[in-house]
Amino acid sequence: MADDLRSKLFSALTGRDADVSGKPGGDLRGMLRAVGGTSARTKSGIDLTAAASKLGVSRRTVERWVKASQTGQGQRPSPAHAKALAKRARQAASTKAGRKAAIAARRQAITSRGARLSITGEQGPHSRDYMRPRTTQLDLDPEHAAAMLDAWENGGEKGFMDWATSHWGQDYLDDWRFGDVDAVEVERPYGGQWR
Repeated sequence: MADDLRSKLFSALTGRDADVSGKPGGDLRGMLRAVGGTSARTKSGIDLTAAASKLGVSRRTVERWVKASQTGQGQRPSPAHAKALAKRARQAASTKAGRKAAIAARRQAITSRGARLSITGEQGPHSRDYMRPRTTQLDLDPEHAAAMLDAWENGGEKGFMDWATSHWGQDYLDDWRFGDVDAVEVERPYGGQWR
């Protein structure tokens, strides 16, 4: 479950549909997005230069991997490269330095305007037996949006969930708690996805 929440938070907060499971047989393109980030200048939507640099291979090698993942033919990562890619992808979400680098591109946009945060899953007032599947949503001003990102950057999934529990308890309903989380979504303050 921790890996699942890690992936959901990484995708929601960074805007990258990524595979941060750390499994060598995982989604190649998702792992490359986790490691290199996204780019509007490539057909794959992956920053191939950044991914290649972080993996110690040429950009052309990464291009071949992406092509092979699309067509099923061609050069795939060697077992050593697949292991290194999976490790770097996991570290993008499981280490403080990785999370800081991953959120850098969106931090300014989110902290300057605030955000709308939605959490779907088992939740409710803890003191009463009202925990059930639901979606709750709060609008975060820039200060609270920065606190959310700092909590995730510094503490990962646990840091984020501790912050969310505290914030919902203050701004939504006293004694609010979260169980299993099915989805997390970060939107612009007035709706719509970040770009």
